[in-house]
Amino acid sequence: MFTAEKGIYEGHGYEIVTMAGAGHEVRILPVNGFNMYFWTYEGKEIFMEPADITIFGTKYGNPILFPTPNRVKDATYTWAGETHVMKKRGQEVLIHGLVKDEPFEVTALSADETCARCTGRIAIRKEGDIFEGWPWNCSLEVTYILDAEGVHMDVKAVNEDATDMPFGFAVHPYFSKRGDANNCFIRVPVRRYYEADENMIPSGRILPAGEGTTIWDDFHSVESLYLDTVFRGMNADSEAQILYDDVIVHISGSDCFRNAVVFTPHNRNGFCIEPQTNATNFLNMHAEGLIDESGLMVLPAGKTFACQVHMTVTKR
Repeated sequence: MFTAEKGIYEGHGYEIVTMAGAGHEVRILPVNGFNMYFWTYEGKEIFMEPADITIFGTKYGNPILFPTPNRVKDATYTWAGETHVMKKRGQEVLIHGLVKDEPFEVTALSADETCARCTGRIAIRKEGDIFEGWPWNCSLEVTYILDAEGVHMDVKAVNEDATDMPFGFAVHPYFSKRGDANNCFIRVPVRRYYEADENMIPSGRILPAGEGTTIWDDFHSVESLYLDTVFRGMNADSEAQILYDDVIVHISGSDCFRNAVVFTPHNRNGFCIEPQTNATNFLNMHAEGLIDESGLMVLPAGKTFACQVHMTVTKR
């Protein structure tokens, strides 16, 4: 039997949602971008446990990145001949979109013998000062589903405006090194990557993965990698894998996730394998004529975009 219940994060008053069953336990922090910040399987970490969940943003858990994953050069982009500055509450937003640290409304919570579900929703309204850098009314709904396999995400974005909306979507999960990055291995089936400058802004060239980026050919220890790289070549039939001593974690998603960001910082207890639809600075790349390279998607007025992300576990 699976369970799903609301509670309070002790000492801070934040509402949290806990779902459990079949050896899994996950916790979600709706006030911080509907971030699933905790995941264990049979008592062992899958996600890097945060040191302090009161620090909102993208430093732990499973940040949700919408409508502009990754960086926007100078927080400025051009669409349909108009230039916009990405802002929230008067502050420029250079990276990872608008909803990553905003409160979601929990609209549904349930559990039965097969799974637990939690749905959260957020709306972006161009009239207000919260999201003044995004000139489209839209909404995002995310459902976390926990079953015996692991965690699944059902995602729906709705363009509630009168004009077509460009956008991207990504998640930014931090997986645990379990204290020893030499004994944690990853494989990601990607053979190309985006060339980028020192500010991580892509040139537009997509190059073959070479020495130091050959994570497609075999498992490599996280300790041996020095990556913060956008790779190209994922699809619904491929999956990334994390090899722990007891389990294999499988990461996959819908066909829209053509890219995977691999981030292996050596100064944190976790690392990231991020399904992502687009390139860094994708809006500006598209405006420069790099249509396919950008990965930009367009959601027509009144239409809905839907996708799924899967993070599952099998025993070794």
